[in-house]
Amino acid sequence: MNYPITRASINLTRSCNLACDYCFAHKPSCHRSMTFDVAQRAVDWLIGNAKSLQGREREIEIAFWGGEPLLEWSLLQKIVCYAEEKGAQHAVGVRFSGTTNGTLLTPEKFDFLDTHKIFFLISWDGTPETHNKYRHFRGGRGSAEIIEINLKEVLKKWPFYQVRMSPYASAIGNFFNDVKYIFDFGINKMMFSPVYESNFTDEDWRTWEEQCYKVVDYIASLRAQGRQIDITHFSGYMSGDASCWPCGAGRFYVGIDVDGAIYPCHRFNKFDDMRPWEEKEVCIGHIDRGITRPEFRQSFIDFHPQCGKCPHIEDTPCHGGCYAINFDFTGHIDTHHIGICKYVDMQKRVSKYYKEKVMNEEKVSCMPYLGKDMSCGCYNSYYTGTVKPQASMEDLITLIKDLHLRVSKLESK
Repeated sequence: MNYPITRASINLTRSCNLACDYCFAHKPSCHRSMTFDVAQRAVDWLIGNAKSLQGREREIEIAFWGGEPLLEWSLLQKIVCYAEEKGAQHAVGVRFSGTTNGTLLTPEKFDFLDTHKIFFLISWDGTPETHNKYRHFRGGRGSAEIIEINLKEVLKKWPFYQVRMSPYASAIGNFFNDVKYIFDFGINKMMFSPVYESNFTDEDWRTWEEQCYKVVDYIASLRAQGRQIDITHFSGYMSGDASCWPCGAGRFYVGIDVDGAIYPCHRFNKFDDMRPWEEKEVCIGHIDRGITRPEFRQSFIDFHPQCGKCPHIEDTPCHGGCYAINFDFTGHIDTHHIGICKYVDMQKRVSKYYKEKVMNEEKVSCMPYLGKDMSCGCYNSYYTGTVKPQASMEDLITLIKDLHLRVSKLESK
């Protein structure tokens, strides 16, 4: 089955105005930004891939990434206008998103972002004490104060905005207070991506689970008051999905670096690795040369997690964890990192409590559904969602047989 790559996070720059200690991209050895020429070629490559698709599937998605993408505000604007114009010429839809640390998301940018429907996910770790420990400026000053100033203006314009926390081990005992702080500020929906590199212990996992139950109780109390509060990872783990993959990385989604190099996803791109892209084992190609390491890309398409008989393969969106985290810790995308296993096991128990406490008797379907792939642990909008494979009739027959098998398994439980 052929998967045209139509979604990408584009690194506008490796530079960042913050110096977050736990950044998975690692601190860059040199600060480089993408040129508009490279950006144009990246857009052209994505549109070229999308032209093989039909109907509503004929679309590309671009997420602005970094470093801090808003450092390259002028470049971002030029890319948006170019991509929309180029997409219109080829009858290809274009959608945008991004992730920002929030320090530069200021009102003078709002009109452009609103006109072009570009909505960012904001990184925010909670209380100033928790947030500022790792998310600080280069001089050491915390970034919480300026983010909160900007978020107040953001919420006036877009009350639906979401944030993503990065819970780390040494502050996990404050998780409830951090979440409460964010909800009390006015945010109604959030998600989180654990900092596995912070070395969670068994005691940390137990503490986090206890904190999560307190958060669920708080969400229930806010919903009783009429607020539609939600944490994606609580509701998302109430059932499995039909996907066989952790996310779309390497299949229909990739990360494109400032030089045009293509990675299976943004997390595989480490900024302190100064080798040419051709020498990097995790780089699968370049926008000027296409996929030059097809065997590595194929390992994502043919992914089979080495998880044994773990029940959470089917009853959660895990599907073997995060490719990049697995690779960072084990050297293999299909060998799970034990931290992910502990996290998923904990989240499954919390999600059951969430369903009982918050969702009450509302039924949550776990029936498999064709063409969906919402299992990404990060829940980034630009590499989850509808899968866009170009399937032959033989491929479709195989897929239908697989769906029948999944239904039989569900009915037998």
